[in-house]
Amino acid sequence: MTDKPQTPDSTIAHIVVVLVAFTLSLMFVVQGVLKVPVTGSIPLLLFGTATYLAAAAAIGMLMGTLARSMAQFALLVIMIIIPIIMLSGGMGAIESQPDVVRKLTNILPSRHFLAFAKAVVFRGAGIDTVWPQLALMAGLGAAFFGASLALFRRSMSL
Repeated sequence: MTDKPQTPDSTIAHIVVVLVAFTLSLMFVVQGVLKVPVTGSIPLLLFGTATYLAAAAAIGMLMGTLARSMAQFALLVIMIIIPIIMLSGGMGAIESQPDVVRKLTNILPSRHFLAFAKAVVFRGAGIDTVWPQLALMAGLGAAFFGASLALFRRSMSL
């Protein structure tokens, strides 16, 4: 079996598949089975989720350009993705983290996505309230993507 490099089309396809799964679970599990009301705009929530997924994919691409093998990539996932998940505010309050860690989490798209999603789903926030989180997720995604592109181009020129 050969490893096929990721293309922009396959990355977009992955984002679409995860977005469809998110939408179906939101409709059937969250609203259907659990009866959790979504007080905000579902299209806004889906747009923010797509923005976050693009930023998360950019982090994955950056890690893929840093790793020389799948074993190294797996280690990077353990060393980077697991702490990102734990520090993003979904498992514990960001306010309870030390100041240095709290400042460091500002570069995590997942932190801004969780703040965005909580505001839209539970408080019914509109675009006028959550645009800073959307802009941060998009900006961080663009930065991670730009860094992975620069590293990839540099590795191809060697």
